[in-house]
Amino acid sequence: MYKNTLYLVSELTALAAVTVYKIIASDSVNPADGFNIAAVLAFCCLFLTDFLAVEICCKRFGKPKRMLRLIMSAAGIFGCIVCGAEDYFPVFAAIMFELSDLLGDSGYVYFMTAAAAVLSMLIIEPSVYAVIAAVCIFFMEFFAGIIVSKLEYFRMISEEQRETISSLNAKISGLKSYTKTLREAASLEERGRFSARIHDKLGHGISGSIILLEGAKLNIRTAPEQAEKCLETAVENLRGSVDSIREALREERPVRHITGTAEINEALERFSVTYEIKTAFDIEGNVKKITPQIWICLKENLTEAMTNTVKHSEADSFSFKISVYNKIIKAEFSDNGKNMSPFKKGMGLDAMEERTADCGGSCVFQKNACGFKILNIFRL
Repeated sequence: MYKNTLYLVSELTALAAVTVYKIIASDSVNPADGFNIAAVLAFCCLFLTDFLAVEICCKRFGKPKRMLRLIMSAAGIFGCIVCGAEDYFPVFAAIMFELSDLLGDSGYVYFMTAAAAVLSMLIIEPSVYAVIAAVCIFFMEFFAGIIVSKLEYFRMISEEQRETISSLNAKISGLKSYTKTLREAASLEERGRFSARIHDKLGHGISGSIILLEGAKLNIRTAPEQAEKCLETAVENLRGSVDSIREALREERPVRHITGTAEINEALERFSVTYEIKTAFDIEGNVKKITPQIWICLKENLTEAMTNTVKHSEADSFSFKISVYNKIIKAEFSDNGKNMSPFKKGMGLDAMEERTADCGGSCVFQKNACGFKILNIFRL
């Protein structure tokens, strides 16, 4: 696409140089001569037809037809010979540049064009003005050709990257859909397993207790002792069923520190995807010491710290670290923000201090050239 435009510009420039030369440099030629006007119009039509034909072929077939370009170049060379190769030598040189690029390797196109131009000069013997104009056009095409090659290279890379990005986006969409399906399947499987366990634990016990209660109802007047035994057995069965429910719920309920860690990881991943900020999470020590109240405080403070990073820090990296020691718990929120405006606490940071104080902890804010850091320290 770019080379085709370069050929058209160089050929029209050469034709303009020839026209100017004929008008102001030659006294023997009448500028209003119909032959000269017809020749210029014919060359313009030929060059534009060549340009449009190549563009149409590129859009329909992906590449220009070699035979069509050969015919157009041959027609241009024939026109130069008919109109006078001595005067139209710049146009001849521009057409030879396109023809050499068409027939030869692009790495040697400039040498082939120069060799063809030198041989043509020995045969045609053009004027000095025509030679100078041809040399100028050659150097213009030389440097423009280098730029065009770079543009085509970068355009090709851009198209490949666009296709790669499109493919990756499609894969990401597929992975999201697959993840959603897995979550739904896991949820359904968990619900089915839990319902089956409740049925196995309670179904038989409760069904037996109902039968015993119905028997006690029938015998309560005729056989009070038998009815009393049925009631005692039913009570024991129901008490055992309630104990089974408590045991099942206790076993199914996730451990608090596992739930808290999963919630923090999920919040950081969602933050990273939404705002394109790298995130990191690290936890060390005996996390079982962290109370549910502190977990809730840490999650809310994390949300506030991430919001503060997006609004004020101008950072591209955010990290959260929890360290559990014998007597204290230290939570560190940090980013690599570049915003050097004076630090001033807002409502969000004030709320963070209040939440931390309610859990028996303290909150420290640090801002320097390396970024912004928030420390939460809780006493055990």
